[in-house]
Amino acid sequence: MIHYCKGKYHSGGVSLNPSAPAFRYGTGFFETVCYNGFTLCHLDLHLDRLLHALRTYRIEYTAIDFPAVIREVLKLNGLEREFARVSIFYPLDGNDAHPVVQAVPFKRKPYKAYRLCLCEERHVSDLNAQKTTSSMFFHLALKQARAKGFDDAALTDFDNTLLESTTGAIVLMRSGDFHMMESPYRLPSTSLELAEKVIEILPRRVNVDDLCQYRHAYLLNSMIGMRPIVSIGETGFVPDEETCRDVTAFVLDEPI
Repeated sequence: MIHYCKGKYHSGGVSLNPSAPAFRYGTGFFETVCYNGFTLCHLDLHLDRLLHALRTYRIEYTAIDFPAVIREVLKLNGLEREFARVSIFYPLDGNDAHPVVQAVPFKRKPYKAYRLCLCEERHVSDLNAQKTTSSMFFHLALKQARAKGFDDAALTDFDNTLLESTTGAIVLMRSGDFHMMESPYRLPSTSLELAEKVIEILPRRVNVDDLCQYRHAYLLNSMIGMRPIVSIGETGFVPDEETCRDVTAFVLDEPI
């Protein structure tokens, strides 16, 4: 895999100073961008969120011509006409942060319905509202969920209010109304922001005990668009493929 770092294209790994915050604490931010074989889907939204996070936490950073660099990384990895996951990392490896750009093939599962377990542990922090490179909790929760045979894990706060999954936003629907999870302790999802341009979604605090009141559930992220959730814990949901199709087409820049 060939990646971009500090003005050059490299093969192999990325070196980090062992005394730097990125190595010691996982300090940094990142974004995941879908490349659908032709278009960098909504790159502007991802860059807005990424650079806003760096400015919010007063991290000095170097900017680059992201579209040009990403296109070159895709080309060097033979992914110009492939569906790919593009990652932009800003690890704090010194006094300022420099972007690392990589691209890898992504195998789509356009008909997949997701089964989520309920994560028993809690991780409630203001940093949950940012896409940080210190995502150990999310990594372990997803690993444990898959070890149990689930696709993902649903995360909650200390009051058992639903927040999100380890990989994306959760939307619920009942009686024709779509609800997004209302909490400052979840990531402001770009795919959710895009979904709001297709369907009306109202913010709502939803306790795990109230999941049985909903007929449909959905998982959203930048790589899958919107897909049905068929269960969260012991609560089952009816798949809604029609809504998923329309939202996914918009998120992934596909024709409906």
